[in-house]
Amino acid sequence: MYFVSVTRLRLRSWIYLPAFMRSNEASVKQLLITPGFVTGKELIDKNLTFWTITVWNGDADMKTFRNSIPHRKAMQKLPLWCNEAAYMHWSANDAAVPAWDDVYQKLIAEGKLSKVRYPSANQLDKSYPAVKWSKLQRSFTPLPLP
Repeated sequence: MYFVSVTRLRLRSWIYLPAFMRSNEASVKQLLITPGFVTGKELIDKNLTFWTITVWNGDADMKTFRNSIPHRKAMQKLPLWCNEAAYMHWSANDAAVPAWDDVYQKLIAEGKLSKVRYPSANQLDKSYPAVKWSKLQRSFTPLPLP
């Protein structure tokens, strides 16, 4: 059994993009070396919207990454940087990365909201638009151990 984690974040302004991207890259470096990480991908969508899907051997492995310093520092900025933020987790029988459309449907139906200081109308009623672009995505696989 595998553990799938999904996030959707929307920056509220272009002004936060450089700091967000630096934090994202630090988190990606950590992700690739975290034990238990199996695979994943991220997507930059329209209107400063960022999606991630990660697949783990178990929820404890994901929590190790979530609590790592790079990710924790980024999450501390989330309430200020974002006006939309949601996440969800589920168990899966295989390590296949779900399709973006499936992830979107699941997030709308079952996702949980993260706290943001300046929520958009979409955040307040959890009516996020579907994924529009899929060309700006990258896939992740764990780095080999030395």
